[in-house]
Amino acid sequence: MNKSKFIKNVVFGFGGQLIILALGLIVPRMMISSYGSDVNGLVSTITQIFSYMALLEAGIGQAAKNALYKPIIKNDKNGISEVASIARSYFRRITLFYGIGVILLSVLLPLILKTDVDYLTVFLIVFFEGMSGVVTFYFIQTQTVILMADGRGYVNNGVTVVNKSLSYGVKIFMAYFGMNIAFLQLIYFLITIVKVFFYTFYFRKNYPWLHYRKTPRSVKLKDRNSFIITELAWTLFSSTDMIVLSMFVSTQLASVYSVYNLIFTSLNVLLNAVYTSVNYMLGQTYHKDRALYPKVHDSFMSLFVGSMTIMVSIAYVLILPFVQLYTRGVNDINYIYAAMPVLFSMVQLLSWSRNVTGNLTGVAGYAKQVSIISLIEAFTNIIASVVLVFFFGIIGVLFATVIALPIKVIYCAYLADKKIMNRSYWNTIKILGSNYALFAVVAVISQFFELPIHSYLDLILYGIPVGIVCAVLGVAVNLLVNPYCLKLAKQLKRRKPQKSQEA
Repeated sequence: MNKSKFIKNVVFGFGGQLIILALGLIVPRMMISSYGSDVNGLVSTITQIFSYMALLEAGIGQAAKNALYKPIIKNDKNGISEVASIARSYFRRITLFYGIGVILLSVLLPLILKTDVDYLTVFLIVFFEGMSGVVTFYFIQTQTVILMADGRGYVNNGVTVVNKSLSYGVKIFMAYFGMNIAFLQLIYFLITIVKVFFYTFYFRKNYPWLHYRKTPRSVKLKDRNSFIITELAWTLFSSTDMIVLSMFVSTQLASVYSVYNLIFTSLNVLLNAVYTSVNYMLGQTYHKDRALYPKVHDSFMSLFVGSMTIMVSIAYVLILPFVQLYTRGVNDINYIYAAMPVLFSMVQLLSWSRNVTGNLTGVAGYAKQVSIISLIEAFTNIIASVVLVFFFGIIGVLFATVIALPIKVIYCAYLADKKIMNRSYWNTIKILGSNYALFAVVAVISQFFELPIHSYLDLILYGIPVGIVCAVLGVAVNLLVNPYCLKLAKQLKRRKPQKSQEA
């Protein structure tokens, strides 16, 4: 393990996302105050649609990253160049279909979404948001995948922090002066173009030996179609709630959803920045040391599921007081729903319950089986959301998500434990069950206490002890059920660093 890379990935991943989280809390409040819930719900819906459309590349990216692990371990520069060339070819092919999708959405979304914003403004927001993705797919997606597989996710995270900070700064400026919201997406598109120049410079300096070659269409990335299907299914699954609310109810209610989603998605992004930066260890360990892998697997499960349990437990206790403060003075729609915190918490816990097992299924060659389950999960969520939204509104779409998520959690655990690692489910059950139980205990106990939070200062003062208690309980529970975490950390620390791929 390269200790320097690991530390940089954790610091840039976690620290960078803290900056984005802080800015991300300021901007929606200003958007609601300056433009109203309708515009905020509209922008949030469009942003979410394209953030999940961007996951379409992850299918190719995951296949490429899996293929890169072996040549990176062997320091095979020709092998790395070959995989990179194939990946770039796929990314550039998919850019055409992505671009067509952008044009179609630009034309259709202004007609479909229930909003009072004029057609041209909605068209421009959708168009420039989508074109940013087109530029990213075509010019820099291959480079980001190489950096992730090589343990340099900290570079991607640094670029993301700068990109997000600039775009949030533009939003704050525009909201303050009440400028047309469509200009925001134009600025974001220009920032994306600047990213292209940065990645070009970085790779010329650090990977001068990397050469892209023309690859015949017969040369394929293993399981890339299955990974694409899986990511397409996740795109459908993840964007269902806000789209259903915007189409069948209103963008105002989508704004309510977006405020709660802002908090829990921020937690997810915060943890995911660290996970995606260090999960190369899982792929490299699987190919290098099969005997050690199960211990690394369980340790990652405890670390990341336990971390998310701690964070959602804190969020569950504090979110309703926060939303009351955050939406104070906004009277165009009710933002307080007592059932939403527990449902959002369950969505995050269940989602993180299959991250490590899902990663293993891809590395071990079970992508095709998982893609079928992903489609079943996605369509279950869509059907349940459309049905339940008419009976329970915003609560219905969240409940549909909670119903659908266990399908893939159970299947990935089955493949990982029984088919790949040839062991019982007991370790997985212990890790997941103990974290679920911890959250349930926190949720029940919090019902007997009403924190007197009337200001943001109160939120901080009460949030600190709540955070400490949840963190101590979370660490204790996970070390109790999986004490090998500390032992593994010490073993990895003593290992000699691998040779870096730097020039």
